[in-house]
Amino acid sequence: MVEPELVGQVIRQYRRQRRMSQEVLSGLAGLDRTHYSKIERGLRSPTLETLFRIAAALDVPPHEIVQSVENAMAHGKEEASDSSRH
Repeated sequence: MVEPELVGQVIRQYRRQRRMSQEVLSGLAGLDRTHYSKIERGLRSPTLETLFRIAAALDVPPHEIVQSVENAMAHGKEEASDSSRH
């Protein structure tokens, strides 16, 4: 299961790497800033269309964001299994 908080963290990292504010990115993506803020905070899950809009605003292929979420999920599972061994 994909955790909305993790998706939000990944999207936030991309936004910060590009030195964009939430207001600028949400404007470029055609999203309400408060809705976008809820995505970053994990209070909402982006639809596929919204993910594509965010990716376009970030000038990143959507699959790259999805891959980053998958990598973060795998990393989290590795940490969980490591901590259960102790």
